[in-house]
Amino acid sequence: MRYAFYIGCTIPVKALKYEISTRSLTGSLGIELIDIPEFSCCGYPVRSMDFFTSLVMSARNLAIAEKKGLDIIGICTGCMAILSEAKEYLEDPIIRNKVNKKLKALGIKEYTGSVKVKHLARFLYEDYGFDRLRERIIKPLNSLEFGVHYGCHYMKPTSAYGHFDDPSNPATLDELINLTGATTIDYPNKNLCCGFTIMGHAEELGLRLAAEKLECLSNIGVDAMALACPSCCIAYENNQKVVGKRTGKEFDLPVLYFTQIVGLSIGLEEEKLGFEFNRIKVDRIAKKLARD
Repeated sequence: MRYAFYIGCTIPVKALKYEISTRSLTGSLGIELIDIPEFSCCGYPVRSMDFFTSLVMSARNLAIAEKKGLDIIGICTGCMAILSEAKEYLEDPIIRNKVNKKLKALGIKEYTGSVKVKHLARFLYEDYGFDRLRERIIKPLNSLEFGVHYGCHYMKPTSAYGHFDDPSNPATLDELINLTGATTIDYPNKNLCCGFTIMGHAEELGLRLAAEKLECLSNIGVDAMALACPSCCIAYENNQKVVGKRTGKEFDLPVLYFTQIVGLSIGLEEEKLGFEFNRIKVDRIAKKLARD
């Protein structure tokens, strides 16, 4: 099982634990992720200023993977949303021809539309399969309780994702966490945005959005938040102390990527899952698991 690994711009800089845990988890599951040095930005940062340029940037990455005969697996929900939506736009032959002319000028072979793009969580759900994954679980996380945060791009845009999951009532990430033996809880503002995308022009509002969910999950008493997006992790973990100071509250809620959680359940050591890079320490989780 070989796939082109699209890592994006944020993860190597601000989400090392996500990359480490992803590489350890996929390696243990027999999924070979191939690094593609030619990959570049997905196009998201320039989309609001120049949509066509953003589309060309996405198409360039798609064409490179297609030329290598590899489908794409990624772990940034934003990148996967942009690449998936670009695939949808490029189904239009007029748009694809226009983009391919630009790709040709850049020395890139034309994009034909054959490459597939999936977030790792969706790949595990649909392609690797829960039955196969269940067989690998040797350390069930029965004593742990998580509050799952989906974020805005995990299942949207729905048409580009083929209506994978229900954006109003998402369940697949919960099901993946539950497979480990852990419990996931429903909570009032589960679908609330993390606030990260508006931090640049409405910082106080962005911090209040993050605070609302952190306060809710802290009051419920979950062991940690579980998520699949590096930007959301920045909002909830990297900015957690700032959020607390600005809102006059004190938070100490661990934030784990789903790859770290699944990795624990299949017996991977904490150092192979990047726990040393968790800003909110997970000592109490480790102690709880040690008692099981």
